[in-house]
Amino acid sequence: MRRHSSRPPTRSTSESTAIVFGANPVLEALAAAPESIRVVVIDPRSEAGARVAERARALGVDVETVDRSALERLTGGGHHQGVAAHTRPFAYAAFEDVLAGAAPLLVALDGVTDPQNLGSILRSAEVLGAGGLILPRDRAAAISAAAIRAASGASAHLPVAQVVNLVRALEEAKRQSYWIVGLDVEGTSRFQQLPPLERALLVVGGEGKGIRPLVRRGCDFLVGIPVRGRVASLNAAVATAIGLYALGERLHADRAQGSDY
Repeated sequence: MRRHSSRPPTRSTSESTAIVFGANPVLEALAAAPESIRVVVIDPRSEAGARVAERARALGVDVETVDRSALERLTGGGHHQGVAAHTRPFAYAAFEDVLAGAAPLLVALDGVTDPQNLGSILRSAEVLGAGGLILPRDRAAAISAAAIRAASGASAHLPVAQVVNLVRALEEAKRQSYWIVGLDVEGTSRFQQLPPLERALLVVGGEGKGIRPLVRRGCDFLVGIPVRGRVASLNAAVATAIGLYALGERLHADRAQGSDY
């Protein structure tokens, strides 16, 4: 079993900066990675703005005051609460470092293209205890301003890696003792039917097309979520959240029972 790496993650940056807005997302970013914030922008008449500005200044982050109309323009009319922040380019973790963390649960996305879905998945993954998120570099959404906003602060906490070839990345994960569990609309297995697993990597396909055939063949298990209503399938972000919860509960139960792996 590979030991946890004590060295800091090697990270590469995306090309674009982002605007994060709302008191909680900005406070989360300040708490997790103040160095990722270039400047906090506030409406000084806002109670939330004053609170965030105090925290930012205590951390040595620059604060700029503007009027409410400027914040409206900056955030595109979003629910900003008098607070926004310009972030530096998003820093991706190295895939090798994500694996070296030996987290019991990881998630990989195979072609999710909607940044809102990506942000929601990132948030769910962090809340539900995943240790990292893996994205293909091509034909998939990257961590953008829209994804960061949808993640509501989770992007400051969860390591996200981009890989050139997802199939090879899954093969490497297998070599590091991960079982690959594909979430597939046609999967006949259920999460409660899985054998005891020490570590698992959940693979979720893109909107509409699902997991690509080559990636599907690399999965150890194909698991479906039973559909009992009249609509044929779930939104990718919702399906991922359900899958992460169910798989996380399965892993937790196995560890609690002291299963032999």
